[in-house]
Amino acid sequence: MWLYIVIGIGVLFFLLICFCLAVANFSFDNFKEKRQEAMGYVAQNGMNILDFVAIINEKYLDGALQVTRCDEYMDHFSPGYIALSPSTLSSNSLASFSTIAHELGHGLQYKKQELNRQWQRRSKNRIIGKFFIPLILIGIVLAVISLLNLVPTFVLYIGIGFFGLAFLIFLLACYTKYKEIKIEKGASKYGLEFLSECMTKEEVKICAEFLNSARLTYWGSLFRTMLGWTMLTKSDKMFK
Repeated sequence: MWLYIVIGIGVLFFLLICFCLAVANFSFDNFKEKRQEAMGYVAQNGMNILDFVAIINEKYLDGALQVTRCDEYMDHFSPGYIALSPSTLSSNSLASFSTIAHELGHGLQYKKQELNRQWQRRSKNRIIGKFFIPLILIGIVLAVISLLNLVPTFVLYIGIGFFGLAFLIFLLACYTKYKEIKIEKGASKYGLEFLSECMTKEEVKICAEFLNSARLTYWGSLFRTMLGWTMLTKSDKMFK
């Protein structure tokens, strides 16, 4: 009986790894496909993109945001402005409205101080992340010279301790990326609330599918961080 339980757990673990690798490798392709689909739908409200920004900016953000340009796929929010790519600004498609609504959602998060803690956490973790590779290298050196009997045995345990610290940094990176996914989900939730004020339920549904595909890329980043060592997927930076 225990043999079947162990085999069952092994099969489930294998399937989980396969699922995570699939998300890691294909989430961005899925996002581009959903984006292309959403680009094919034009908002029926006749509203201009910048008019939408102005309405939400004035109603929810005290008119504090400015609009600036950025490179393709680099749409983002920063304190005081939202940066939008040329394709986002030049189209009244549901993809453009979704992207802008999401970034405006980040603006509301910032106003409510929901975003600030994540930025502070990310800044601190980037500094901590710089110790990851040195800790592993030191651990390897100490382990090797200890196993070659060049130093006392307790040096091996010190080396293991360095590996342990590196593993804690790895776990911290995974946790930080998970918190970032929650931030992205919250921004999309606010964005869909903005969109529901000026769009039909069917249009909002299409926007929600597009934003879900965008959030899946963050899960892909998390899984690439976790599984990059398998060489079956590209490795992501631990702390971006």
